Amino acid sequence: FFSSRRRHTRLLTVTGVQTCALPISAIGAAVRVQRMVGRHCVATLYHGDCLEILRQLRGLDCIVTSPPYNQKLDQFKASGMQAEWKVCERMASAYSDSRDETEYAAEQVTMLDLCHDATTKTASLFYNHKVRWRDKKVLHPLDIVRASKWELRQEIIWLRDGSMTQNAKMFPPCEERIYWMHKGEWMWNQDANQWMSVWKINSDKKSPHPVGYPVALPYRAIMATTSPGQTVCDPYMGGGTTGLACLRNGRNFVGIEKDPRHFETACEQMRLEVEETLL
Repeated sequence: FFSSRRRHTRLLTVTGVQTCALPISAIGAAVRVQRMVGRHCVATLYHGDCLEILRQLRGLDCIVTSPPYNQKLDQFKASGMQAEWKVCERMASAYSDSRDETEYAAEQVTMLDLCHDATTKTASLFYNHKVRWRDKKVLHPLDIVRASKWELRQEIIWLRDGSMTQNAKMFPPCEERIYWMHKGEWMWNQDANQWMSVWKINSDKKSPHPVGYPVALPYRAIMATTSPGQTVCDPYMGGGTTGLACLRNGRNFVGIEKDPRHFETACEQMRLEVEETLL
């Protein structure tokens, strides 16, 4: 299933999927790549910084991603009612997630703009984020979205199963946002009308990634705005959930992940999926 069994490879030596302008040059030997060929599609996984790798990509048809939220999870200590939720500690182990907010927001805008440059004129981008609070002030992801090159088509509400915020003296938030963006034109598959604009999807408590979203979320995005054989990218691949949705539905996948633990998880997830599809 692997086009190459070399685990440490310069990106410039790897030929990618047809819709991307690969091979990539001048990134360096520190970047690792795995390329897996399924029955009807290809998954290409990069271990590296998405801000570097996205600069070299072109011809992507869709972006579906969920970045780290910069909510100080790595400093979080459960207490009171929250101590009953083991998932809190699991989430806190996901990433070092305590950035200066101004720097974080600027980096997110840069990432979105690089995605804009790397995609086709009819591409869509689905950006999963959430409303956060810092020093009693609201930090809204719309501020990031509106500062980017993209045009906002729709705000989709992801209605989750419950909330972990029980002691904050507020109505516990049980939703996240998915911002659908485009470049002036977009593809649309009419069958997607069935899902409406509020997606009630339970979180994936069995995900091998500490904060992985459920496969149903990227599935809806890619089925609504892409066709079989097109290429979907996730710049914050995590455990590879977006890639699984692609492999199961005939879309090529390009995933980028900086954390070596999550990159290995994604590689294993993709490998098992490809093995199953080839049986």
